Amino acid sequence: MFFAIYKIIGTFVVPPGIFVILILVAALWALKRPKKPMLSFFLCMLALGLYFISLPIAARITLKPLEMSIQPSLPQEKTIIVVLGGGQRRTKDLLEADVSPHTLVRLIGGLELAIQFDWPVIFCGGSYSKEVPEALTMAKRARRLFPNLTIYEESQSRTTWENLKNVSPLLKSLKLNDAVIVTHGYHMPRALMTAKKMVPEINWHPYPVGKMTDVAPLSLIDFLPNASDLHVNSLALREYLGIVAYKIKLLLSWT
Repeated sequence: MFFAIYKIIGTFVVPPGIFVILILVAALWALKRPKKPMLSFFLCMLALGLYFISLPIAARITLKPLEMSIQPSLPQEKTIIVVLGGGQRRTKDLLEADVSPHTLVRLIGGLELAIQFDWPVIFCGGSYSKEVPEALTMAKRARRLFPNLTIYEESQSRTTWENLKNVSPLLKSLKLNDAVIVTHGYHMPRALMTAKKMVPEINWHPYPVGKMTDVAPLSLIDFLPNASDLHVNSLALREYLGIVAYKIKLLLSWT
């Protein structure tokens, strides 16, 4: 009982829980003011929306279907691993950066396959300004750990679309029939869809990593808002928009 009370209080004294409380207080204030019932209703809906999008159970609804839609599939023959970037942490020195936690998960997944099967790796990812490209940051860390790996870098892309468009010439030059694509599970549907359209002559094999939703039985924790699941649900909404945008872009490019 004490633990439950502790978790509930702790949830609503820090963001995003505290923001839900403050918005509800503002809604109550508006309700007591003449001619402001609609403002009170709007604030209540805003608080409800913020509460829902910050819940772990909401992540099961939004992100889990994406993560569960594609299962890992590896080829029987020698192939190449394509690791899609997921961001990096910049420093004051434009020639130095470090992989983000998001990218680190993908980097580890790609290296696991490379070490296990002795497959070459392509790291994909450019930069938005003048800092070191993300592919070079990943490759630098990989070479530091495993200097004997065969590593290629695609360092001009800024989006998933550009990742796969720019890596296409290298894949064709290597004359491989198969390629393994490594990215987060929630991102895999969009990445795999794009890969199959951009490079149809390659048999693409998905290797999703980094699940971000729980599959354990529901508990009190699943109904308490937190910043981590606000981030997860935001990723899900952005990914659904990305899928729609890419489908439209692919349709227009092939008509």
